[in-house]
Amino acid sequence: MSKLLLLTIVITVSEIITAFIFAVIAQLFYKKIGFDFKSIVKGLIERLFLFIALSNDYIHALTFFSALKLGTRLKHKEAAANDENGYNDYYLIGNLASVAIAIGYVYLYKNIDQIDFLNRLLK
Repeated sequence: MSKLLLLTIVITVSEIITAFIFAVIAQLFYKKIGFDFKSIVKGLIERLFLFIALSNDYIHALTFFSALKLGTRLKHKEAAANDENGYNDYYLIGNLASVAIAIGYVYLYKNIDQIDFLNRLLK
């Protein structure tokens, strides 16, 4: 199995798991029920952007990403003022998790030969 195929499979499976986890987090913090496919695609694009930038050593992309996220957050208007803390928690946890996942993908991409479990699958 090639490295690219293995990396694609691992990332695809982890993105499916991530979608389920974020759906559960949304239900807990934001009282959203079900999957929001727009948010799933947006998160996938965000992590893809971070993966491409960080794997090419453009670490300043994190600053750019943070500025974009802050700019879009400033436009958000919450219907109920007392629900604002729930949304802020959900927003913070989601963004931190998304960045951590993208950093994990970059680590996997750069060190796939050194991870024993994945190295055995390559042979």
